[in-house]
Amino acid sequence: MKLYLIRHPRPDVKKGLCYGDMDVPLAAGWEVGAQALKQALSIEFDGESNRCFHSPLSRASRLAEYIGEGKSQVVDALRELDFGHWEGLCWQDIPKQDIDIWAEDIVHAAPYHGESLQVVADRVWSWWLSVKDLPMENCVLVAHSGVIKVFVSMLCHWPLEQCHRIDVGFSSVSELSIQGDFVVLKRLGAGDWVSNQ
Repeated sequence: MKLYLIRHPRPDVKKGLCYGDMDVPLAAGWEVGAQALKQALSIEFDGESNRCFHSPLSRASRLAEYIGEGKSQVVDALRELDFGHWEGLCWQDIPKQDIDIWAEDIVHAAPYHGESLQVVADRVWSWWLSVKDLPMENCVLVAHSGVIKVFVSMLCHWPLEQCHRIDVGFSSVSELSIQGDFVVLKRLGAGDWVSNQ
């Protein structure tokens, strides 16, 4: 199976905003990059051998519906990490001591009273175990930076506490080849089909 992990396009938010689980709109013109991505993937989704799954947040669901031609399935487990009371704040306005507490144990800490990285990992992995053995040639997930970083780390057996080092740009694709428990990372965070991202 080929697994494509696609991050949503750039949202229309002010720079530095913490918007994990917030539903924010896409920036104008996102369809241009979406069209390039759809052409590059060149997958005809039939709901069986070629499937598309997406986060319920509109910045991911709009792209998934576009490239999946209305055949993508919404999956709540693919939501971005919930930053609790940090949601809607600019990162510069969050008390440094709270960010330091989080950084000391980035996998398990949640000083913002939302989800920890481990909670996200558990829900994404639980969902993956429920679908990974379906007879798929191509599986496309349209989700978020945190979800993709966590998922790639788990698939590749990389330390979860280091997943922040993975660069996942807007509208980027990470491609993996999966045969049973054997995983090959083909590309990580690539966005080479989009000219203006």
